[in-house]
Amino acid sequence: MSRTFRKRLEDMVNEFHCANHPMTEKWSQGKLSKRCMMGWAAEQWHWVSKMNTPTFFICKDAPNDVIHAEIDNFHEEMNPNHSHLDIMLNFARANGGSPTKIKKSEGLPTTRSWVRFLTDTARDNPWYCGMAALRIGTESQSPKLYSKLLPALRNIYKFKEHEIEHFWLHSEVDVEHGGRAYDLIVKHCRSREKQDMCLYFVKESAKMRWFHFDGIYLHYEMGYKLQKTS
Repeated sequence: MSRTFRKRLEDMVNEFHCANHPMTEKWSQGKLSKRCMMGWAAEQWHWVSKMNTPTFFICKDAPNDVIHAEIDNFHEEMNPNHSHLDIMLNFARANGGSPTKIKKSEGLPTTRSWVRFLTDTARDNPWYCGMAALRIGTESQSPKLYSKLLPALRNIYKFKEHEIEHFWLHSEVDVEHGGRAYDLIVKHCRSREKQDMCLYFVKESAKMRWFHFDGIYLHYEMGYKLQKTS
């Protein structure tokens, strides 16, 4: 039963996996503009910088092993000696972006909608809904997504390794983070009701990340003005 549940979770992610998004396809071929890569980094920063709130909402009523996993993830992302937020800004800078301007701006409406969805899910529902949305529907996508982009980033765009640290780091560490989330969800969600709720929020989260990619692609690559930017 648990194996079948895990496979169903994986299928929900894969149905809207951003590794298959048109922007990713263009990026993996070395055809995406530097402006759009800068925009991706800016929007990624706006998303990740807001994720402390849903992380701690998940912890409010979770079992101890879930709290431990969430706090470990928090410390790794926000380590003052190696902040994952800073390495996103390194990639933005490598594509002509200004970290100062990014920090003073706000994300696109599509990014803000994604943040709101994850925050509301974690605040208003049991812990497993928030974890399913944040760690499985969203975070577990990173290894497949970034592994698809790394060859182009290295061999076509010719970025230096420190400029693309976000991609090679998260193609590795999010294997552990996503795998641990799957294990905890399967361990604690034995009833049909809990499993159905997890499946729903995983699918909705994957759809929201795809929507987030839509916004980046439309605004920064195709020239649709989703909001005024400097």
